[in-house]
Amino acid sequence: MGVDPIALDCQAGARESCNAIDDDCNGVIDDACGFGSGAIQVTVGWDTGADIDLYVTDPSGQTLYYNEQHRRSAIGGHFDHDARGDCRVEQRNPRIENVYWPEPAKHGSYKLELDYFGPCGDHSQTHVTISVAALGRPLGLYRYQLKPEERVQALTFDIR
Repeated sequence: MGVDPIALDCQAGARESCNAIDDDCNGVIDDACGFGSGAIQVTVGWDTGADIDLYVTDPSGQTLYYNEQHRRSAIGGHFDHDARGDCRVEQRNPRIENVYWPEPAKHGSYKLELDYFGPCGDHSQTHVTISVAALGRPLGLYRYQLKPEERVQALTFDIR
């Protein structure tokens, strides 16, 4: 399932913050926040203490997600930041997850799913932002609303 991105909310030279958005439009999402970036980067952020999980299936057919055995793919994908919301408040950036692929970009389809794993507090609905950057530029910014225990096929994008 593909969705259209919302207007990019970025400006060249803007101050970058850890918010799952490429604020300065340089093709790197959340510079200096400790996340990996490369030819392709997918970053997810959310606004409640919920535990939201990102799943990305890359052109190799492997799905990257929080599980230690699924943090790397055969074509170089790295799931480098898992977050648990208020379930693990001591964690740096507990409401952001990040996946990236180093240079060169691997051609093919990338499929993203979101899973509202647990509320970690009293939250009935969570607003989720997905940012995608590829080949040195922001590709899209997407927003979703998830309810507890909801899993959605968020989007698919192609690199050619």
